[in-house]
Amino acid sequence: MVSNARLQPPGRPSRAYVGCRTTCERNARGRGIEVYEIDGDGRWTHARTVVAGDNPSYLAIDSGGRCLHAVHGDGSTISSFAISPDGGLRPIGSRGTQGRNPVHLVFSPDGHWVLVVNYATGSVVSLPVLDDGSLGEVAHCLALPERMGPHRSQQRGSHPHQLVFDPSGRWLLVPDKGADAVHTLAFDEASGSLSLVVSLDVAPGSGPRHLVLSPEGRHAWIVLELSSQVLAAGFDAVTGRLAPFQHVPTVPEDFTEENTAAGIVHLAQRNLLFISNRGHGSVLRLAIDGRHGTLSAPSWTATHGRVPRFIAALPGSSMLLAANEDADTIVALHCREAHALAQAIAQTGSPVCIAFTRGTP
Repeated sequence: MVSNARLQPPGRPSRAYVGCRTTCERNARGRGIEVYEIDGDGRWTHARTVVAGDNPSYLAIDSGGRCLHAVHGDGSTISSFAISPDGGLRPIGSRGTQGRNPVHLVFSPDGHWVLVVNYATGSVVSLPVLDDGSLGEVAHCLALPERMGPHRSQQRGSHPHQLVFDPSGRWLLVPDKGADAVHTLAFDEASGSLSLVVSLDVAPGSGPRHLVLSPEGRHAWIVLELSSQVLAAGFDAVTGRLAPFQHVPTVPEDFTEENTAAGIVHLAQRNLLFISNRGHGSVLRLAIDGRHGTLSAPSWTATHGRVPRFIAALPGSSMLLAANEDADTIVALHCREAHALAQAIAQTGSPVCIAFTRGTP
């Protein structure tokens, strides 16, 4: 579907890759990785569908826009693709992740490694990036502490959900939904080895899912999925320790239905934080005190879909995008507006991640 809305001026990212769930077990309607061209007025036009195996659910593109990597949710592999000038994806290899249900991946600061979290089996692995952009075999696999939280179905053991390097590149932070903890790991760029340094324990049943750090690394904001909260914390770049100082609910006080918090985006230039709510079907907007990192002035925007699993800022613009997994839509809203209206810009089955390149509009 193509929107008539003007979402960005010329010169912004002009191609979007959308990872989608595809399997019956997930009640999914996706077909693979969907590719969209974004014109100078911000209109999205569907260009192609790339059949990419089951559940190519989270994507990462290297800094040069040369290769795209996709983890296969509920599986045990990561696939690599060379990006052609017209936006097509050419398979260049697949590797095992030595675990089940890889849900997130990130490049190391120097771009020589890709790191992956295995949600179901509670581990973090590193894979080297080869000369052609494909990945080598797993170099190191770190099993996280095997702990269970009180939620019977969601906390059956360690369930890491994301990887975030701090600005120094020294520390790798890992929210662990199953263990009610956020782990700080040390990463060796030379060997790809990982080691656990310290863990922050949060309230039982909170379920840390995703986090963001401030640009200078002094503050972190952590989405607590199961308790529908965001936790503000200080971060010590010397020791890798987190020190919590504020909890804020992600849904209005009068909302009494089921909800799980999901994605988080930090817009440093505007001192704003955004969190998506599955169940409430909204994006929460919070103001950040730039000095102290405290959160205030909550407002909510409906995404016109009850499962906005993924949110992302459109680079170089004032737009925030939300992927409504169960509504099969991608919507946009203006970040600068406290009560912005969400506008549908694309429609595709079970979208769960969006990644961008410049391309040729």
